[in-house]
Amino acid sequence: MKIFADGVQVFRFLDGRWRITDAVEKYRLWNESLSNSKLAEKLFVTALNLAEDRRGGLLVVLDDARAVSRLISNSDLLTSTPTPQPAPGHASKDQFHYLLRNKRVLNLPTTILETIARIDGALILDNDSNLLAFGAILHYPDLADLHPENIEGGRASAAIAASRFGRALKISEDGLISFYQNGNPVWDM
Repeated sequence: MKIFADGVQVFRFLDGRWRITDAVEKYRLWNESLSNSKLAEKLFVTALNLAEDRRGGLLVVLDDARAVSRLISNSDLLTSTPTPQPAPGHASKDQFHYLLRNKRVLNLPTTILETIARIDGALILDNDSNLLAFGAILHYPDLADLHPENIEGGRASAAIAASRFGRALKISEDGLISFYQNGNPVWDM
């Protein structure tokens, strides 16, 4: 259940209790963190749609695209070439890399963005909306010692780690959206 006022969601019932959404303020913080307001809006809408459908995802915007090599393996990059021939009946996502290679998120329909964001792993892009990877498995150290209060699961750990290189929106399958920056949570909605 959700409650709206003046066309904006202000409360939602989640996990057996009412929560203040404060979507306007949370969007403002997200938008200010990016230097690209169109990208901020597109990713925020994507996150809201995924949360509404109870689909998890991790959207990462890197400050510097060159940092991608510190976060994921080269085989997850869209610029990588697919493996020659997977075993029969075993398709791999890298066979679809050519479809999204050199694409900008701002030029993709939201439905396509939502579809690739649902794939296990992270959707990674730069601040100019260039899509670098989707379904990417992040490489990061064990964060339990650094942030024991923040560790909820694999996606939360990945969001904390990825946010050291930029900003991350984590969408939980329970409908919660979290924003991370500089290795710390900024807000939950």
